[in-house]
Amino acid sequence: MRRLETMSVLRQTTLMVGAALMGANALTLLFYSIFFEDRLLLDLFFTTVIVIVLGYPLGYLFIGQNVRLRTVAAELDRVSRMDELTNLANRRCFMHKTESLLRESSGGGALLYIDVDNFKQLNDAHGHAVGDRVLRSLGALISANVGKDAVAARIGGEEFTVFMPGADIWAAQSLAEKIRRRVREMALSDLPEVVQFTVSIGIAVRKPGQGLETLMNEADTHLYGAKRAGRDRVVCALPGAA
Repeated sequence: MRRLETMSVLRQTTLMVGAALMGANALTLLFYSIFFEDRLLLDLFFTTVIVIVLGYPLGYLFIGQNVRLRTVAAELDRVSRMDELTNLANRRCFMHKTESLLRESSGGGALLYIDVDNFKQLNDAHGHAVGDRVLRSLGALISANVGKDAVAARIGGEEFTVFMPGADIWAAQSLAEKIRRRVREMALSDLPEVVQFTVSIGIAVRKPGQGLETLMNEADTHLYGAKRAGRDRVVCALPGAA
């Protein structure tokens, strides 16, 4: 069935009409060989013509409609899971995926909470179109630097999260610093006035049995610690810290 769905509408219709034609001709052969042998070839011809004339337009119509419905359903599913501006996962998808990963493991993993510094002032100074460019650029940078197993999302406004399954504090800190440095080096240079921006990042490492909400709250606390310390930095609780 999956292979059939990858075929074009015309090819699917041809296969359907071909199957119907084989069935119709098989029945014609059976009945006419018993009752009307003298008319067999003529009726085989008419059966073939009828099946093709009726089957192709009807099959094309219904299969085409089915393909369109599948396409719309796939797009709706994508939209329900993705943030349209950055093409990262949205909050709903992030929560669902990360909670599934947490259920599969009793401990381990790290969460990065990323926030664009002074985003309101940036919007006010350069306009919302530039603000959107900043968010798109940050989304692309995060997507390019996280591992394939990580779950990266824009969860609202200028806030982003990354969950790294199985990661320890050192792996999380390394990724966070890489993102922070590359954001600092990035500039939207095609604008009349070059726009530069920075991010603050809070990190939380999951403790055994810890739920997602608690983990996010801990990372958010460290994020605000980064903001209070002057922004453009990564804050986390290092092993052995009180």
